[in-house]
Amino acid sequence: MNDRQSRVIRAAKSGIAFVAQLKHAPSRVTDAAERLKEAVRAAEAAQLEQLGASNTLRAPRKALNRAKTILLRKHLDPIAADGLEMFDGLPGIEESLKVPRIKDRPETHLEAAGRLRRVAKEHEQEFIDERNYSEDFLVQFDCAVQDLETAAAVDRGAARAQYTRATADVKEEIARVRRAFLDAGA
Repeated sequence: MNDRQSRVIRAAKSGIAFVAQLKHAPSRVTDAAERLKEAVRAAEAAQLEQLGASNTLRAPRKALNRAKTILLRKHLDPIAADGLEMFDGLPGIEESLKVPRIKDRPETHLEAAGRLRRVAKEHEQEFIDERNYSEDFLVQFDCAVQDLETAAAVDRGAARAQYTRATADVKEEIARVRRAFLDAGA
């Protein structure tokens, strides 16, 4: 709901409150106030629906960023840092252990995860013995990669359509409030 729509709701609530304070209001006025009150309730419900749709719209991007961050910080960075130190001088190790930036596309992170996992698998026991990695660090690594693949595969189109529908509903309900407000004043 935008600012203009919020002002319409506040004005309608003010009108409802004014009618409620009248001692001997004609039934025509109280009936109009009731219709206005119902229209305001419907508009507020539509606003809540729009807010929920807005949160749903942001959820896939947040999940994707979270999955990239977990994979990068908990798995790729430590393996790359320790691998560069442990295997310094091996041919091609620097390229194999190259880590993407956090803002890179998920595909870049997944490609890097594949390269780093090959090195980690090849030298698994050395990581466990020399760097105190847990026995199941590759399983945890694979779970983080799976989380990123899942988050990257989410279709945001459905959430976008839901938000668009909710925004249109808010617009319709505000128009209904305006009509009820005009009817109350006539």
